[in-house]
Amino acid sequence: MNPKRLLALAALAAGLAWAGPCADADVVLEVERPPAVLGGAEFQLDGDVLTFSEGACLEAGGAEMTAARIVYDRAAGVLRAEAVAGGFAGWTFRAPRLVGEGEALVLEQPVFERGDAVVRAARARFEGGRAELATIEARTPRYRFRAAAGRLAGEVFTAEEVRSTPCKCGNALELAARRATFRFEDEELVLQQGTFRLYGAALAQPERLRLELDQPLDLRFPLRLSYGAGWNFGVEGLPLPAPDEAFGRWSTRLTLLAEGVGGAPAPGKTEAVRFAVEHASGGRRLRFGLRPARTWDGTAWRRRVEPDVRLSDGPLDFRIGWSATLNRSVAAFTLARAYDLGGLRLRPFARLAHEEQTGLAAGADGRLLAADRSFGGLKLRLELPYLLALYPDAAPYAWGGGRAELRYREGWRLWAEAYGVRGRPRYGYEARTAREGAGFEAGRTLRASASYRRAVRYDLAAGAVSREERSYAAGLNYDAAWGTLAAAWRREQRRDGAGAPLGGDERWTLAATRAGNEAELAWWRGWDAAGNPGYSELRLAYRPAAPGCAGGWTLAPSLGWDLLRGRVSRAGLELTLNDCCFAWTLGYQGVFLPQRPGEAAGHQVRFGVRLR
Repeated sequence: MNPKRLLALAALAAGLAWAGPCADADVVLEVERPPAVLGGAEFQLDGDVLTFSEGACLEAGGAEMTAARIVYDRAAGVLRAEAVAGGFAGWTFRAPRLVGEGEALVLEQPVFERGDAVVRAARARFEGGRAELATIEARTPRYRFRAAAGRLAGEVFTAEEVRSTPCKCGNALELAARRATFRFEDEELVLQQGTFRLYGAALAQPERLRLELDQPLDLRFPLRLSYGAGWNFGVEGLPLPAPDEAFGRWSTRLTLLAEGVGGAPAPGKTEAVRFAVEHASGGRRLRFGLRPARTWDGTAWRRRVEPDVRLSDGPLDFRIGWSATLNRSVAAFTLARAYDLGGLRLRPFARLAHEEQTGLAAGADGRLLAADRSFGGLKLRLELPYLLALYPDAAPYAWGGGRAELRYREGWRLWAEAYGVRGRPRYGYEARTAREGAGFEAGRTLRASASYRRAVRYDLAAGAVSREERSYAAGLNYDAAWGTLAAAWRREQRRDGAGAPLGGDERWTLAATRAGNEAELAWWRGWDAAGNPGYSELRLAYRPAAPGCAGGWTLAPSLGWDLLRGRVSRAGLELTLNDCCFAWTLGYQGVFLPQRPGEAAGHQVRFGVRLR
């Protein structure tokens, strides 16, 4: 075919209707080697070489793309394109160059994107409605992947010799497989003939392993090691993987933990072994556990076995546990289901319980959304929570009130709430706190806030009000380009059920953050029922920013100074070693002069690991 005949065919094709990026092209040309449709607003013809330079487009192998420039050599059967971008099977891609020879089109150094997933390859070959990728690197929000080769066909992507890791960088924790299949519809990657490695050592070799790419990972490190009043060691939440279970989404876990072992006996010291197996899936939860324990009362060890059993399935919930307050086991069977009726949320319940008391209870709780309106930049929301419990041998118990919130644009908020009770609750399940409060937040870059809260605590065992708590708080926060600066104040006053003072606490805090570094200076003070100073402590803590991906180590010190006695009250140091995947933490905290009620002198050492 001579050049004039080729030009005539191109002009004829310009009158045909094409879909895709070439639909609006002024000139469209269909070629056989490689099979493709070319188009553009302008073209140049030099012998057998045709060049599209403006509005250049190309359709081939199921892919649609645009390019800065397309050159087609008819005599040699070679097609070349520069600065290519397009789509294929739901993916968008870009590449610096495209080469077409024979029956295939090859992208060089392409980058494919679909949602949050990014795939890079050395080459991508389009042929017969599928794409063949070589030397692949991919990244999703939770995983990184490498593969020797892959194939993209329709809604399925398959890869060979796959290596994947949830690590931020490096591959200390790695899942390797001979073959992997990814189905876009399910957002699921299935690894076949896999190997699970930790620092290069093979820990398991599952025949089939699933990764749910759109679900959060639950990679809690199960090993526990710390020292306080005694040694705590063992495993907590150790996964027990089942066949065909998604990695990081394990439904069955084991806990076997020794608590408070060793150390000198002291009144109240407890040594225990906690055992539990827990299974949760599809809204169903089953837990069976026991905690044999002994407590030193000053003269002898008091032994007991604490049960920890729970079965939860939809509206049904059955529990057997241990109450430290009652010093005996408790049990409850609950039937409850929630209904969302537009602005009304209703949850009827019925219970048979052996807790503070033994008996039946029935009732309902929920909330009524009384108002949720916008007036320009002003938003008003009013909620009315409620609860009603009925007992066969006691007066009903009711709790309810309301919370109103007024917002103006961003950063401006005014709220108030009040909740009251009628009658006495018999069980902790339905017990609510009578409380009231109000507060505001104002500003954006410079934000001010203040609040007041009052709460009445009820003691179920005693069947009476135990104490009243009032708290006042204020804060000032400044957000700048260099970091943040925050100042806060909080004061709490307590009274017993008869209204007699029980003392209180106050805290002043000044905190700053810059480039991930955090520092805090705080003054804590408290007083007794007569108003005499109980403690006064100055605390200083610093936490450096975590190092980059290359790893490194950090030290986070803390120090407390007793202002009344003029001595160091506490000191702590946390060493964190970071590699490319894990952060290994060893921490020490010593309390030399106890400050707050219930605090005891002693030392704590803890060890932990987390995924970076």
